[in-house]
Amino acid sequence: MSWIPAIILLGILIFIYSIYFVFNIQPNFEGFNLEIVIQHLMIFMFLISLLRAMILEPGAICQELIDETWKQWDEYQQQEKERLTEQRQRRSQRSVKTFKTENDEDRSVVNMDADENLDDDYNIKKDINQKGIEKRFCKKCCIPKPLRTHHCSQCRCCWQRMDHHCQWINNCVAKDNYKIFICMIFYASCLLVWVSISQYRIYINVIETDMPDLILFIIVLHYYFILLITVLINGFFIFHLYLISQNKTTLEQLEDKPDRQNYNQGIWQNFKSVMGSNILLWFLPIK
Repeated sequence: MSWIPAIILLGILIFIYSIYFVFNIQPNFEGFNLEIVIQHLMIFMFLISLLRAMILEPGAICQELIDETWKQWDEYQQQEKERLTEQRQRRSQRSVKTFKTENDEDRSVVNMDADENLDDDYNIKKDINQKGIEKRFCKKCCIPKPLRTHHCSQCRCCWQRMDHHCQWINNCVAKDNYKIFICMIFYASCLLVWVSISQYRIYINVIETDMPDLILFIIVLHYYFILLITVLINGFFIFHLYLISQNKTTLEQLEDKPDRQNYNQGIWQNFKSVMGSNILLWFLPIK
């Protein structure tokens, strides 16, 4: 894993805040007011969310979960074998009645049973895949992969409910830090919208007055850069709100297939499963 994207992100944050402070906050500063306090509180919450998203373990698979997964596989496959055996017996009985008046009765019954035996393993595997309980084993970690578990080639580890690997925080986004990640992009979105609106007045003032070329270049570059980042981050935040509402991860959305198991429990329950049961704590960077 590389810290270079995270260092670039830190440089971007310093650039955005420095220009905003020099040309917006400092010239208009008349003491601490509610606007400045709220703005810097949001900056503080963003930095806490960013730091926690970087250092939290995304979603390690404990030994108890591994053992439970093995147990579920064995139990489910045994149940499927018993069900398919019973189903094959019922079909055989019906086939005897069907060929009762035929001259080659014995040969027909034997042939049907043989065909069903050949399809037995295939049917078990097909039914298991359709229900999302197929045996998925990670050869790199040498562990079974429970439902919604994926192996990250950059972290070299399997994570529960893995969403994606984020280069900007040099960490995966998975079960245990997904809420923190959502808090981070929420505060980033709010701050970028705030800065875009408040910086517009400075941008217009620089355009309409006679300013040195260097200051003009810095203000214009800063403003258009802010607008670009605002659109990207807010779009990214809206996309993740959609994923939460559908109880999906980014990986599941990208590989969306008709036979994939549907985890949707309704929008309200989906949000509670990710953000927690207490709505007042949803956008606090705590687990």
